[in-house]
Amino acid sequence: MGRHLYRRNDVARAAALALVCAASAFASPKSGPQEFAPEEFVSPKGGAGFYHEIDLPGADREEVAPFKERWLSSWGRAELNSILENGSQYRHYVRRRLQEEGLPACIEYIPVIESSYKPLAKPASGKSVGLWQFMENSVENYLRLNKWLDERRDPWKSTDAAIKKLKANYKQFDDWLLAIAAYNCGAGAVKRALAKSPQKTFWALAKAKLIPDHAIAYVPNLLAVSDIAQNSSWYKVDLPAAFYDAEIYSPFDDFDYLETKQAVSLKALAAELRLDEKTLLSLNPALLYEETPSHESYDLRLPRGMKAAAQDAILTLMLKKNYADNK
Repeated sequence: MGRHLYRRNDVARAAALALVCAASAFASPKSGPQEFAPEEFVSPKGGAGFYHEIDLPGADREEVAPFKERWLSSWGRAELNSILENGSQYRHYVRRRLQEEGLPACIEYIPVIESSYKPLAKPASGKSVGLWQFMENSVENYLRLNKWLDERRDPWKSTDAAIKKLKANYKQFDDWLLAIAAYNCGAGAVKRALAKSPQKTFWALAKAKLIPDHAIAYVPNLLAVSDIAQNSSWYKVDLPAAFYDAEIYSPFDDFDYLETKQAVSLKALAAELRLDEKTLLSLNPALLYEETPSHESYDLRLPRGMKAAAQDAILTLMLKKNYADNK
């Protein structure tokens, strides 16, 4: 929920003001938005609370306004709250990886638009899957997809893949809004549109309708969500608290990995480990048949501290299988 860290008295107000001034003076460009926003501060934009400029340009453009209105409606607020709450176990990893790779913090909200932060999301068309909605024809060099595995379903691996793809787009276009539009409609479509436009900006391409309608809506929608989420106190919206220090500990992306080269049933392994089967399944959603591949390596994701126990359990399962086969 929105965090108000200071009580409304003179001492607290003075301390809060000093803290914000110090943060503004010494924060690095990559430190990300801060969510301490006492309402007694007056925004430079005229609203109540502390307003933080997001790290993508254009949030105050008229093209973004209809999307802000949508998300700020009563049902839009409820929907955004639900999406961010449901995505809480993945957002810390996304934020940390964005910071490590030097990408805009706003990219954390692409999965809000793409999948509602659901790792197994699949639209009616069935052409895209996962948190970042990779198409089958866009996984090459990024993710494995075969009869055993669909790494588009893995929120951690697909996050790394999306970051690589977005960085490649940025390298090509040298503009984050164009890179994000290309993530939606393809780099080829953006390149062709730029060749037809004297102005080489996303807004010029959108105004001239040189890119598909869904791409025209995609960028302003992302800007609206990012602005509201990162300035929830200013907009007076109750949203799940998100701490922007990407180095804080999170149990949701702290795992052990064990390489397997044979078929291992996750159900059987969970029983051997006396672990809830749902835990192993949720950590390894790329496995299409709930077991590891039989003829290729797979890094089995485990709760932290369970690697040795899993090695012993897999050995026990293999011995039981060999005994049953030779009985």
